[in-house]
Amino acid sequence: IYITVEGGPGVSQEARAAHARGASVVPLMRTGGASSGLFEFPQGALQKPPFSTEEQWSLLASNTASVDESAAALAVVVGGAVAYSRKETAEQAADRLRSE
Repeated sequence: IYITVEGGPGVSQEARAAHARGASVVPLMRTGGASSGLFEFPQGALQKPPFSTEEQWSLLASNTASVDESAAALAVVVGGAVAYSRKETAEQAADRLRSE
C-alpha cells in the first residue's frame, strides 16, 4: 500500500511503478502536487478503488473538509486496502476498525 502526500515528479514516478505492479496507491489528493494528478500521476490511482466508499474517497480530495476528517478517512481507506487483500468489503473493514 502506497500513500502519497503532495509530491513532485519523483512521487509520481514511484506511484506509476507501484500502480503498474498492482499495488494499492492511496493519494491524499487534497495536498496538491503529484497526489492531485500532476506530473503524470497514474490516473487509475485517482479513481475510487473498491475498498473505499464514495464519501471516504471524497474526503481525501476535499479542501473544505477538516484535516481531522481527511485523516480519519485516510486511516479507514488504508484499512480497507488491507481488508481488500483479505477480501473484506470497505464497510466490513470500517466496522472492524471501529471495534478495535
